[in-house]
Amino acid sequence: MRDLLTSLDSTRLGYYKSILDEAEIPCFIRNETTAQLANIFIMPLQPTLCLLNDADYDQASALLRSYHSPQPSSSEEWPCHACKESNPASFELCWNCQAAKPE
Repeated sequence: MRDLLTSLDSTRLGYYKSILDEAEIPCFIRNETTAQLANIFIMPLQPTLCLLNDADYDQASALLRSYHSPQPSSSEEWPCHACKESNPASFELCWNCQAAKPE
């Protein structure tokens, strides 16, 4: 058994576990219920995503790398044609005046 990732974010660990399950990499979350009972900041008691087989470590790490450290968006911000405010590339409407993003 080998620890892969420790986090207080049990939702993130569950998501990573589902990715590994889909790839048929045997794993489990240790201390999952302990973390739900209280905020535990003692490292050995924090929820940890564990691999059953040490040999799967490199494959699991590579698989989760893109999810754990997503690449920043290459799109640029866009200026609103109505109010001239700058908006993140992912916004379809202006955050200030709700005008639609230009095509």
